[in-house]
Formats: sequence, C-alpha cells, structure tokens
Amino acid sequence: MDETLYEYFEDVADTNARAALESPGDLRLAINAIMTLDGFLGTLHSTLNRLRRVSERSDDQWKESVAQTCHHYRFLRDTAYALKHGTLDHRKPRLVRHSDQVVSMPGAFQAGAFQSNALQTDTVWIAADDTDYKAADVIRTVRELARDLLSKVP
Repeated sequence: MDETLYEYFEDVADTNARAALESPGDLRLAINAIMTLDGFLGTLHSTLNRLRRVSERSDDQWKESVAQTCHHYRFLRDTAYALKHGTLDHRKPRLVRHSDQVVSMPGAFQAGAFQSNALQTDTVWIAADDTDYKAADVIRTVRELARDLLSKVP
C-alpha cells in the first residue's frame, strides 16, 4: 500500500474538496479543489504506472482515458488546464478554454419565500462550451472517482 499516495488524497485533495463543498460560493476553495484533484490524478497515474497497472505511460493519455469514462472529470481536467495556463488556444477539444470561465455568482431570493430553498447561497459556476456547471457538483463527482481509483491501488 502506498501510504504517501493515501496521505496526499486525504490531507490535500479530499480536504480541499470537502472545504469547497462546504462553501460552494468560495472561488478560492473551488479552484484549490479543482487543481488538487487534477494533480492527485496525475500522481495516482505515476503510482499506477510504476506498479504496471495502466497501459498508458503518459499521464495525459491516462487522464484522457479517464475523461472518456467520466464527463465530470473531463470537465474538471479542462478547467484545471485553463486555470493553469490562462487560455487554451490549441486545437485540442476542450470544454473550458479560459480561466475567467470560473466565476462565483451571488445567491438569489426566489419567489416562494416560505420554501426551504427560497434563499440560495453564492455558487461557483463554470461556463463551458456545452453548458454551465456548478463547481460543487463536478468536485463531488471527481472526488468520488478519485477515491474509487485510489481504492484499486494495492
């Protein structure tokens, strides 16, 4: 068992994901979660590659194969790349191309004031080519994906 990898997930990626999920309108926390979850998958690939548990030697190729099986991961990966580089201007298809597509939107008061969800809190949204996503939904799904992939490491 690779204790360092488990510590990385628990102490960094999962901790940042939980913080972002607890404060879904905090842009800094959402970006930290997005970046560390994507970074964790890169480190996970390195471990799986060393153990000869993956056929893709490059983490980009492996991440692409993971992205083909999990749309939310594809979206998170593209967002992380855009945040890292500012603008993605190559021809490779990406759902997110600019770092400014990640924004915190203020909550709103809805009509039906007596419903429990009438007052919504701020939410981090990510505008994509196909639709807009709540960062918390993407983070939640990829966090579980990462946990599942990690469970396969001996």
